[in-house]
Amino acid sequence: MYLSEIEGIEIKKDGYFENFGKLGRIYLENSISFIHSEKYLPDIDQNISCIVCNEELLPFFLGKDIGIVVSKEPKNTFYEIYYTIYSEGRLNYFDNKISDSATISPKATIASSGVIIGDNCVIADNVVIREGTILENNVHIGNNCVLGSDGYEVAKIYGHSKIVPHTGYCILKDNVEILNNCCVCKGLFRGYDTIIEENVKIDNIVQIAHAVKIGKNTEIGAGAVISGNTIIGENVWIGPNVTLSNKIKVGNNAFVSLGAVLINDINDGERVAGNFAYDTKKFMNEFKMKKSKE
Repeated sequence: MYLSEIEGIEIKKDGYFENFGKLGRIYLENSISFIHSEKYLPDIDQNISCIVCNEELLPFFLGKDIGIVVSKEPKNTFYEIYYTIYSEGRLNYFDNKISDSATISPKATIASSGVIIGDNCVIADNVVIREGTILENNVHIGNNCVLGSDGYEVAKIYGHSKIVPHTGYCILKDNVEILNNCCVCKGLFRGYDTIIEENVKIDNIVQIAHAVKIGKNTEIGAGAVISGNTIIGENVWIGPNVTLSNKIKVGNNAFVSLGAVLINDINDGERVAGNFAYDTKKFMNEFKMKKSKE
């Protein structure tokens, strides 16, 4: 759509956009984004077709082939544009496609659109599957899980703080198994999808936030919290009650011990423990020394 189709914004130059994104993470062409500081100018790339900026940054964009909206609060205006388009039903999903071989409890709730359920999937009692959820084949979902929920993104929209409705996807690949009372959020925007790869196993009461990526054969223990935009590699062990901060990366074959609070990236094969988490051997040696002095 074009900026000129939206009421209530100050347009310096009209432009066309199809998608939304945040600077430094613009994944799709023809995206609109926002900028409020010159330190983010290096993140402007070819995928951005429209920008919301303040007066101070306007001169940088005037000579570019890009649509421009000027605002004293670029972030707020960006989310108001998004919320307006969402409310008008312009970000709807596709028709449902559910395999005849899927086993779905009559107590489950499936959205009326935007859901794909593949062959031999099993959906247990009281599961809620929201728009934008794609289950490939042989996916098993336990009781009381919610798939494709909105994640936690709060923005000021028309003067009020609101949890921003999500329009991305929640994708579970073949042979994913999730036990009971878990929540897997979908991505905030298209292209910011939550993706759980093949053969991942997830225990009870696990929270997986928006735009998380989990690699093949990873196992996640009960009570774990995986914050938004975190990337977990393949063959990883995430212990019970682990908390992973947002935007961190966990390498392949890593091991995160139970109860750990992880706030930094960890490398392939690394083992960490503690709050805040660090190398397991160092943690255990320090723990033993402390106990020996008691």
